[in-house]
Amino acid sequence: MNTQSDQITNLVAAIVAAQAQMVPAVKDHINPFFNSKYADLGSVWEALLPFREQGIAIVQSPAESPDGYILLDTQLTHVSGEWMRSRLKMRVTKDDPQGAASALTYARRNALCCMTGLVTEVDDDGNAAVARPSQPSQKHSSPIAAPLSIVNGMSNTVLPYGKFVGLALSDEKINDGYLSWFLERTIAQVSDPSRAKYHESDERLIAAIELELQIRSGVVSV
Repeated sequence: MNTQSDQITNLVAAIVAAQAQMVPAVKDHINPFFNSKYADLGSVWEALLPFREQGIAIVQSPAESPDGYILLDTQLTHVSGEWMRSRLKMRVTKDDPQGAASALTYARRNALCCMTGLVTEVDDDGNAAVARPSQPSQKHSSPIAAPLSIVNGMSNTVLPYGKFVGLALSDEKINDGYLSWFLERTIAQVSDPSRAKYHESDERLIAAIELELQIRSGVVSV
């Protein structure tokens, strides 16, 4: 697959100008249990207004893909006709229309950020999987004590689907990496604009996974 036109001088100049005006995407979706925020696809698209003002059209389209995956093409096209594109391949974990739509929404958001250099207000979307350099001593600091009733209630939450469906979050069979992946997957579902209504059960699942990961890392104590 060709990734760019023969010449991209005008496009690159426009990208530089757009990035100079661009501000981080607003994290306007809230996890009510831990007051954590994340930017949905709408916020990401709104933050990319400087690209459109610089004459750059952004087009995303799914491509034919093997079973169990989605392929998403993202293309930046300048008014001069110059262009560049990239392709993102992502596994669909839930084999139904809702699962495909959620994976596509998540892929669109991340592909847009990668292609344009956009970041969110506070870049902590993957904080459960990777420790921040700005907090190297977090695991060695005094842990925050959480009420036992809350911890027990959250840890008894079970995974509703996937490889470990039916197991409680605290089950030792579920490793930290899988929990981190499942957290991102659930956040993508909640932020899917195609959803007709708010799902409180999903927000609670997000909160429970976040708490379990913090307990395992020593940030929160029982």
